[in-house]
Amino acid sequence: MIDGNRNYQVINEAFPHIGRKLKLFWGCPEFNMLMDELQTDNRGGKRAGFPGPVLNALFMLAMEHESAFPHLTPKQSDQWIGTRKR
Repeated sequence: MIDGNRNYQVINEAFPHIGRKLKLFWGCPEFNMLMDELQTDNRGGKRAGFPGPVLNALFMLAMEHESAFPHLTPKQSDQWIGTRKR
């Protein structure tokens, strides 16, 4: 379970609202969308960014999720479908 994961604990201690979402989506396809959302500035440049330890924990947690649930990881080719100009 994610509760015992040290990377999750680092994130949850610093940002409990993000921890709740990570816990909710752990093992679900939505986890990848949440991780993408956390890495994108959707506040018009006003997002401060995460402290180093939290950023590292997010990265490691994403890798752990990919390893634990490889069938939920989008294929790299799927990312670009429909974006190619003709």
